[in-house]
Amino acid sequence: MAAPVLDLVLPALSETSANLIGQRLRQRMSHLHPHIESTVSFVPAAGQYKAPRIKLSWRELVLVPVNATHLHSNPPQVVQHAAELHRSHPDLAIKVARPTGPAPVLLNLVDARLRLAAHRVHAQELDSLVLSSPDGGDLRGAAMLSKLTRLWSQHHHLPVRIATNRGGATAVEEVVARLRQEGRRHIAVGSLWICDDENFRIHTRRALHAGAEVVAAPLGDDPVLASLAFERYCSAAMGLVPQPTDSPPHPPELHSN
Repeated sequence: MAAPVLDLVLPALSETSANLIGQRLRQRMSHLHPHIESTVSFVPAAGQYKAPRIKLSWRELVLVPVNATHLHSNPPQVVQHAAELHRSHPDLAIKVARPTGPAPVLLNLVDARLRLAAHRVHAQELDSLVLSSPDGGDLRGAAMLSKLTRLWSQHHHLPVRIATNRGGATAVEEVVARLRQEGRRHIAVGSLWICDDENFRIHTRRALHAGAEVVAAPLGDDPVLASLAFERYCSAAMGLVPQPTDSPPHPPELHSN
C-alpha cells in the first residue's frame, strides 16, 4: 500500500519567492524519502489560499503545517483549508498533523540569517534584538516563543523583545520604537517567518522605518524545517487507518483550538 501523500502547508501567499521555498522543501523531502509523494499548499493568515492539485490516484493525504509559532493547535486558516479540501474531495482520507512549531533548534537558523543580514549592511555592533514572528502562536506556542526569547537573550547577552504581525503593542514598529526610546540604537530583527512574501516585506519595511538597523531573512527551505515536517508527517500518518470500501470516509482529523 502506498504511503500517504505529504502536503507541506506554508503560511504564505503563493508568490514566486514562496513557491520557490515550497519546491525546494519538496525536493529535500524527495531526496531523503523518495518513497513519499509530496505537494505544497499556501495558506496565509490573510489572503487567498492555494490548494494542491489532487490526483485521482491519491487515497490518503497528510497536511503538515510548516509553522514556527504554533506548537500544538493549528491556526484557524489551516483548519478551514482542511475542511475545504474534504468538501471538494470527500473520498480522500485527510489527516492534519501538528504544526512544526517554534523548536529551539530554529534559533540557530535565525542567528545564521541575522549574521548574513548584518554583514550585508556592515553592522558593526548590536545593542538589542527583536524576535519577529507572523503571529503569537497558540497557548503552548506562545510559551515556547517566550522561552526562545530568553534563550536568545542569554546566548547573546542582549535584551530581546518579541514582535508579531498582529498589530498593537507587539507590532514590530512599536517594539522597535520602544527600544529606541530606551536608548537602543543598533537594533536587529531576527525572523521566525517561513517565507518571503508580501506580508513579510511589509513587516520588514515597518521595522526599518521604525529604526531597526538589520532585518534578517525568513527561515526559508532549510533542512531543519524539512526534518521537522517529516517527523510530524510520520506521527500523523500512523493515525490513518484504511476504511472499508463500503464505509464513508471520515472528515479530516484536525489539531485545532
